Amino acid sequence: MTNQPAQKRWATAWIGLVAMWLVGLVAAEPAMRVTALHPLMADLAGKVGGTRVEVIDLVGEDRNPHHLELRPSDMQMIQSSALVLAAGKGMETSLGALRDTLGADGPEVVEVGRKIPSLRVGDESIYACCPTHGAGGVDPHWWHSIGHTERAARIVAAAFGKVDPAGKAEYKKNAAKYAAELRQLKAWASKQLAVVPRDKRKLVTAHTAFGYFAKEFGFEVVAVQGLNPEQDATAKDLAAASKILREEGVAAVFPERGGRNKGVISLQRETGVKLGEPLIADGASSFVAMIRHNVEAIADGLGE
Repeated sequence: MTNQPAQKRWATAWIGLVAMWLVGLVAAEPAMRVTALHPLMADLAGKVGGTRVEVIDLVGEDRNPHHLELRPSDMQMIQSSALVLAAGKGMETSLGALRDTLGADGPEVVEVGRKIPSLRVGDESIYACCPTHGAGGVDPHWWHSIGHTERAARIVAAAFGKVDPAGKAEYKKNAAKYAAELRQLKAWASKQLAVVPRDKRKLVTAHTAFGYFAKEFGFEVVAVQGLNPEQDATAKDLAAASKILREEGVAAVFPERGGRNKGVISLQRETGVKLGEPLIADGASSFVAMIRHNVEAIADGLGE
């Protein structure tokens, strides 16, 4: 005869396991979808959002955030999102058109860099040279400052909490945890860059992307192409940069990964200085990895 109490116990246990599995599935389901128009904003969203947020990176490392052209599939992803994250400060030139398309009923477009202090090319002593066509323009590359990225994490946490109030405390906690990691990163970077003498801190790059990094770590920028990474350096720009390299005894120049490096390479051939490891300016899927790469490349190229 079948042991009915035992069967009931097994059935009850099985139902309990299934219920726990279903609860786990519900708990694991992200609370919202966020689309990022810059790979580093996608990285930031992942750090702050954790498991509550599904992050869609429309740019990745193979598209240019300066001139992102949104495809129909991109628009479908954006329209299915609760929020859109942009770097701001003019980095994404199509934001105005995007907002017009989305209208009042579409997801909010958050320019993360809007409340972060700006640098203007030529108005700061860190810009030692060269092109005049970008003078007075806002440098949009604020994320090259570790301190600014720490502040950006709090901005993103606040934006997420507004859309998903139930996750507000978790977003705030995640941002604080990431901030602690960034402070450790900054201390590490300062230690690594100590091998570069203060009077030799001239950072010669292709375009004006490293002003915020330079200000944070005591460098001066010599960018031969200005703010536009698609614009080649003029003969006048190259001559001005060459003069600085010779007079200041700059040890190396740095091309950019995936950038137009014709001007920097011409400068290196003319002056005979070292060609450093390519730096990462715009396209990176991990902020921490980008900073570590750039710091190590700069320390290796300019260190004594």
